Amino acid sequence: MPIQILKKSTIAVMIAAAFATMDSAPLLAMEVTYQPYIQPGDASNFAPHDLKVIAWQTDEPTPNPASYTVEYGKSQNYGATATTKGRVVDDYLSADPSLPKPPTASGANVNYYTVLKGLKYDTTYYYRVTGPGLPADGFAASFHTRKQNGRFSFEVMGDEGFFPALPNSNPARRVNYEARIVHQMYEVHNLSIPGVPQLPKPDLALNTGDNVYFDGAEGNYRDFWMPVWNNDISSNETGAPFIRHIPYYIVAGNHDLGGTGISANLLGTANAGRFSGGTGGGDALQYFNNYYFPLNGPLGVDLQNIFNGDSSAPTGFYFKYNGITYNSPAAIEAFRASTSVDTGKGSKRQIDSMGNYSFDQGNAHFVFLDGNPHLFDALLSYAPTYQSAPTSFPEYPSILRQWLIKDLDSTKQTWKIVVFHHPSFSSGNLTMRNFQMRRIAKLLEDHGVNVVFNGHEHNYQRTYPLRALASVADAPTTAGGPAVAIDNSFDGTRNTVPDGVIYLVEGAGGEGGHDNALEATRGSGKGVDQDDAATGSYSYGPGLTFPNGPASWLDDHLTGAEMSPFMPNAGQGPKITARFKAKVFSFADVVINHNKLSLYQMSEPLLATSSATPANPAPFGTDVNSVPLNDPIPDTLIDPATGQVVSEPAEGTSALLDTFTVTKPEVDETLKAKLSAPRTVAPGTKLSYTLSVNNRTGYALNGTQAVVTLPKGAAFAGTLGDTVTQHGREVVVTIGRLEPDETRSIQVEVKVPAVNDDNAVLIASAKIRSATAMPVDTDDVRTRIEDNGRDHKHRISRNEEHM
Repeated sequence: MPIQILKKSTIAVMIAAAFATMDSAPLLAMEVTYQPYIQPGDASNFAPHDLKVIAWQTDEPTPNPASYTVEYGKSQNYGATATTKGRVVDDYLSADPSLPKPPTASGANVNYYTVLKGLKYDTTYYYRVTGPGLPADGFAASFHTRKQNGRFSFEVMGDEGFFPALPNSNPARRVNYEARIVHQMYEVHNLSIPGVPQLPKPDLALNTGDNVYFDGAEGNYRDFWMPVWNNDISSNETGAPFIRHIPYYIVAGNHDLGGTGISANLLGTANAGRFSGGTGGGDALQYFNNYYFPLNGPLGVDLQNIFNGDSSAPTGFYFKYNGITYNSPAAIEAFRASTSVDTGKGSKRQIDSMGNYSFDQGNAHFVFLDGNPHLFDALLSYAPTYQSAPTSFPEYPSILRQWLIKDLDSTKQTWKIVVFHHPSFSSGNLTMRNFQMRRIAKLLEDHGVNVVFNGHEHNYQRTYPLRALASVADAPTTAGGPAVAIDNSFDGTRNTVPDGVIYLVEGAGGEGGHDNALEATRGSGKGVDQDDAATGSYSYGPGLTFPNGPASWLDDHLTGAEMSPFMPNAGQGPKITARFKAKVFSFADVVINHNKLSLYQMSEPLLATSSATPANPAPFGTDVNSVPLNDPIPDTLIDPATGQVVSEPAEGTSALLDTFTVTKPEVDETLKAKLSAPRTVAPGTKLSYTLSVNNRTGYALNGTQAVVTLPKGAAFAGTLGDTVTQHGREVVVTIGRLEPDETRSIQVEVKVPAVNDDNAVLIASAKIRSATAMPVDTDDVRTRIEDNGRDHKHRISRNEEHM
């Protein structure tokens, strides 16, 4: 449990005061609608210095940046100031007077931001923002910059940003499960949970998407997200001051992008208003205004573009209100222009490239991808799994494929971690048809990815390590061979070296759960219970009775029991899923220390009592040791008329739901790699390097790549593509899987410089890296350039500057 300092009665008074201010009339003509918070900014790979963005929002109609001062420094004496910038958001409808303005439109707001540059890595900085609408002595907080090496930790959650309506409540009440998870994440270093070591403060957090509901509009952030993630009070009822201190990276889910992930209505929804989750009017897609993430993604692949393979059409934005459709290129351009910022690397429109981005932290490289249906011919189905056979999806667009390969190949980080919203390998029946991102499963595996985090399915799932086979992206069928190879010997404790990629669904952040047979607000209704503690069966009607629990999960053909009405023997093979926790909300804490990655999946706070009965011994599932969980703390109830918490404060203790460790072993003595080349070569001709690899490690090495560092002045003379990429002087050749005792050889051809110095020496080197093991370097190889037998030598070192 978190360390408790305040009495319950004191906390209750503070909670009431904190939420009561949300609807009170402002004392000034303007109001700070979002208190200051930190953002990563346009910082991707490590540069000489780090940077951070401080952001806040007001309800002003026009910016007044000169009225705000931002101070920062390594102590609370600060010592440095930064320039504030502001831009109008939520007002793009004004660009076209022919468009209606819904009565629920919030009107213009101003998003302010300040970029703090030149920051030292792995350092705590303090900041203070002063100006209109903020406390007289300023708004003060602190943050820690990125670590470049050593032990670090991050948290993962998703699908959280909504307060579902409490059925049959009078007066109306909404349930806030999100706050308790945010509070636990913020206090993770203070938690005491059996089976969990003392955890460090998180260095960052990852969100797997759908962090707001339903349309990704400004009102969603105003009602459900900002008050929880940036609350002054850390408690199970309010959330925590998380984002004013800890960097939070978010991938765009379908609800972040308008609802379906196919297209977005930029006008407004008829049912908008406080706590509705609708679009108020002219305030859509505020993911691209309220957040400031790295802007190193490709252009032309945002939600406005609907792709079918490599063909696309800019038809993803539309305007509709009360059944009437409008057309407004001017408003679209005004919206896109409103996302223009300079957060470290020049002025850019965030809508253009923030859907896909990457960054480094510690010895890990993180890649966030847009996997929404607009990239796959707008194909989307939530039809019951038992109703009809699932269909396959078009190819992943080449522009994204090429960017992703280049990004993964260019990093030198030990760990490669990928995040996207729609899961490739979920056993959850509710979202089982949305597997479009299987199109890149083989790519991720071959280019060295270790772990993939997804959301969309509102629960926690972990697969066994998986390897994609030839039919992985096809429509599932029981005919033919398996679609994936499963390493079910990996247990994360005794065997910690996986033979494949581990896929995790982290969608239990606070929105109603999926596939748990629970009614609202904790579930989506009666049906097959897929929690790993479930037993028995469920019937949807005659001929539609299916097993609960593990028997319901996907097998190695990627078929499940609910496909059996139209697919004989569906779901009868080995299961891809190792854990499925669907009945409590939860989050992950991950610690990376050099060549070890350890994950701890922790539940929401639980009571000391249980409602279990002999007929239902585990109503909320089981923990990591298969022991039934106690009941969660009582629901946090919100009055949607005021935004106030109207339930009593509650405390509890989290439980460990799952844990595993991945190890990348050191294999210097058993992975034999040798780079060779001719001893001499004539100037201006071609030279071929041969790299031979013999795998005596005892492990199958997945995602194996050869990285050859060319001599300065030599030019790569081969052909670039998906399996051969170049990054400065490094040529990366993707080998893929290297079996135990297998030997491979690759060749890299270069054009020798036409040097004026006689007998110059070219020095090249190479390394073998993989997702499975730590990298191994070769010895340098030297080739002398002979010209007319002269003796003068000029050494060209691989350590000199890049070409």
